[in-house]
Amino acid sequence: MHKKLPPAQWRDEITGWLESLTAAGLSQDTINTRRCKIGHAARCLDKSPYDVTSEDLVHWTASQSWKAETRKGYRNTLVGFFRWLHDTGRRADDPAASLPKVRKTRPHPRPCPDRHIRAALCDATETERLMLRLGAEAGLRLSEIAAVHARDVLEGDDGPSLIIRGKGDKQRIVPISEDLAERIGGAHGWLFPGRWTGHVEKSYVSRHLTRLLPKGWGPHSLRHRYATRMYETTHDLLLVSKLLGHSSVETTQIYVAMPDSRLRAGLDAVTLAG
Repeated sequence: MHKKLPPAQWRDEITGWLESLTAAGLSQDTINTRRCKIGHAARCLDKSPYDVTSEDLVHWTASQSWKAETRKGYRNTLVGFFRWLHDTGRRADDPAASLPKVRKTRPHPRPCPDRHIRAALCDATETERLMLRLGAEAGLRLSEIAAVHARDVLEGDDGPSLIIRGKGDKQRIVPISEDLAERIGGAHGWLFPGRWTGHVEKSYVSRHLTRLLPKGWGPHSLRHRYATRMYETTHDLLLVSKLLGHSSVETTQIYVAMPDSRLRAGLDAVTLAG
């Protein structure tokens, strides 16, 4: 299946803009995401990037039934692209400058129940079981699962850990079980090698995990499960934030559901004796 290309009249400009993102040090995963979004926008707007107006951008974005996070991603992409056209003298104006900011929403924690994960493990292949475990037991993002390598396993006095290179090329280290460390180390290279070279893409991991998990429980719910279980055990939100690779504890609070055991303890405290 061939990837859809942006219209010819956009291609040179998109290539130049993406090169500027590479020069700025953005990760390849971020650049690929921006490429997909600006390509989709170019096909939908159906006119030259030099003819697109502010009204065109507002009308197109307003007509989409996106979730807030997706809407924010498209806005950031359009703002970045048209700002670059303006800053480099390719356009005298910036039609994206007046795009309304996306109202910030606060998602709720949604940790995948262990019963669903166990059922998925029973139905999974050996490769898929490793994907499930890396999400549920180590809290990895899809792109991080795709890029696990045998060399990233560290042996320490207290047990093995895994080096993870996350968003913005930030590095963190998370503890993993002996069994998981052995399986990763036994790969002697990429844990999930690509068809020709390198490792698989995150979309490959997403497809497999989505197939295994019940409807309504996406791959990211495994990461929520990890965060919730870690907080339930450590009661240390800052530690959980570091394990997840978040730059803000505020972000981590979105992932952590109040542990049921603490809620039950509270219920016992307020329940009147019969």
